[in-house]
Amino acid sequence: MIRGIGGQPYIALDNYLDVDGFKELHPEICKGFALAREYAKEGTWMKPGFKFDDMSYILDWKPIYKAFAEYEALPDNDPIKVQGAELFPKDFKDYKQRNLFTRYLKGALGANDPYIYYFLWEEGDWNKRNAERIPTPEQQYFPGVVKWVEDLIEKNVITHIGRVIFFHCEHDGKAFEHRDLDGSKGTEQGFSPHNNEFIHIRYRTKRGFYIWDPEVKQKHYVNSCASFWNDQDWHGGEISNEQEYGLRIDCKFSDRFKEEIGIAHLEHY
Repeated sequence: MIRGIGGQPYIALDNYLDVDGFKELHPEICKGFALAREYAKEGTWMKPGFKFDDMSYILDWKPIYKAFAEYEALPDNDPIKVQGAELFPKDFKDYKQRNLFTRYLKGALGANDPYIYYFLWEEGDWNKRNAERIPTPEQQYFPGVVKWVEDLIEKNVITHIGRVIFFHCEHDGKAFEHRDLDGSKGTEQGFSPHNNEFIHIRYRTKRGFYIWDPEVKQKHYVNSCASFWNDQDWHGGEISNEQEYGLRIDCKFSDRFKEEIGIAHLEHY
């Protein structure tokens, strides 16, 4: 089953936001990806807090965290371990060190990850993703996007800005189907009350992006550029032959905006 938002698999936000203004930023965004490449974070290292049983497909590729577990299990004299030791991060919080090791795992152990990430407001704690954040250095390459996000406060759409992240997916990449859960509660967690509010926006809907209902085996395709759904529902994307990206703005919705999109009566999601 899906939990949804007020009985809906997702809420389309195109009619409430300046989507056309965002679409006009596409050339700037592509330029920013090129210029800010040194800041990109590579690979999904976090072990998911969910089981894979309810996915819409069988996971037939190796995520980064699984390749890392394989690497750690190798004997110290294994050639892969010997060569990898020279690249092993001394500080996993240093994304440049982590990126190098990610590239090594992809080659040496066949790890696959379709994403790179650009944070415009700092990453912070993923379990408190809509808490206020500070800007990142890579903001300088996305000035129009930064203004577009900041204007959400001026327009009384949101009250503050949390984590803001570009999910950049390579061509032939399949967006990893997943649920967003509170990792501190373990892998057996089902639905739990929460107030994770965010705006997810794409400049086009060419690639199918969907909410997956495992109970009835149905994909609810998100047919809008801007949307909001329940974090704890399965969601993912189809394969694209072109590079794709989406921007997620974790935030707190204003009371006015919650009234406007019809969720003001909901205490939790």
